[in-house]
Amino acid sequence: MTGTSNDTRRQDKPAQARSIAMREKLIEATLDVIHDRGYRSASTPEFASRAGVSRGALLHHFPTRSDIIIAAMERLLGDGTREIRAVAEKAARQEVGLEEFVEFLWELFSGRFFYISLEFINEARTDPDLRARMMPVVRDFHAALDSIWVEFEKQEADAPRRMGVALNLTVCLVRGMGVQTVLKNDPAYFASLLEAWKAILPVLIEGRYPPAPH
Repeated sequence: MTGTSNDTRRQDKPAQARSIAMREKLIEATLDVIHDRGYRSASTPEFASRAGVSRGALLHHFPTRSDIIIAAMERLLGDGTREIRAVAEKAARQEVGLEEFVEFLWELFSGRFFYISLEFINEARTDPDLRARMMPVVRDFHAALDSIWVEFEKQEADAPRRMGVALNLTVCLVRGMGVQTVLKNDPAYFASLLEAWKAILPVLIEGRYPPAPH
C-alpha cells in the first residue's frame, strides 16, 4: 500500500510541475498582451493563443478574465518588488550609490513594467474590485521602496529626513517622466533631465536649499 502511494506521488510531481509551468506561461502571456494591446483590448482568447495553450486549459487555471488579470497584476508588482529589494540589499552593502539608484528607477519607470502598471492603475480608478485587490500589493511595492530609503538614510545619519524627501521626489520625477515618454520619444531630453537631477540631489540632501514656508 505504501509503495502504491509513493508511486502515485512520484507520478503527480511531473503533472504538478507541468500545471505550474502552464499557469506561469499564461500569466506572462497576459502581461505581454496587456502591454501590446492595452487593458481593455486584452482578451482571454488572445491570452491562451499567446501562451500556446487551449481555451480549456486557460479556463482550468483561470475560470474568469478577472482571475487571470489579478494574477498578472500580482505577478507584475511582485516581480518589481523583488527587484527593488535586491537593489536595497546592494545599497546596504554600499554597492549602489545615489546616481546608480536614479538610473535604476528610470529604467523601472520608463519601460515595460511601468507601461503595464499604468494600464492597471488607470483601470483601477473606475473598477472598485480591481482597486481593492491592487492596494495590498501596491503597499508591498512601496514598502520595498522604503527599504531602500532606510539603507540610504543610514548612510546620511545627519540628514535622514532630507534623504527621504529627496528619494520620494526622485520617484515622483521619474514617474512623471515615464508618463511623458508615452507621447515624447526623445532619449536625449530625458537623459538631460536625469543628469540635472543627479546634480541637484546632493544639494537637497545636504540641506542647501531655502526652507519650506510655514
